[in-house]
Amino acid sequence: MNILWHSTYLVAGARHLFMAEGKFLQWDSGAKGNGVTAVNEDYVTVQSRALLEAVQVEGAKGVGTRSFQLADHLAAEGGIHRGDITAATSLMLSVLARCDGEVEAAARFAQKFRSCGRDSIELVVHTWRLETGRDKGWLPRPQYDALMKYVKQEGRSDMALKALLIEPRDL
Repeated sequence: MNILWHSTYLVAGARHLFMAEGKFLQWDSGAKGNGVTAVNEDYVTVQSRALLEAVQVEGAKGVGTRSFQLADHLAAEGGIHRGDITAATSLMLSVLARCDGEVEAAARFAQKFRSCGRDSIELVVHTWRLETGRDKGWLPRPQYDALMKYVKQEGRSDMALKALLIEPRDL
């Protein structure tokens, strides 16, 4: 059996993604039995989910080592722009660290976010606004206008379609 591992390192009680005989499989090293289950998702989706889980765990603790490893891996293997994924990871880690009272860690992650390229920062900020607006159903008019300007300027029809359900509000 030809096995290709996609975990950076093995940890007891953790989930690891690997490919065997053309199928993505997930091994839960803390599970009873062999812990292997088939994954019916594409590689980028599975790795993105792993990144989100790492960010949720590490952001609350004020660390980001595994999160940035997974982000780099997604950039290298998943075709995602390194600056974009680093900016998104940094921002999410910063917010989670701040919410958990890890002020110094939040500042470090925010500095890493600010050190990303302007295009990556813009994409992440407007994607964040888009998702926030979709969750709430509205955005303050200045944020909505900035989002729509970005969508038009960058020719992001995918974002424009999602933004149709957002109501601009004057506050």
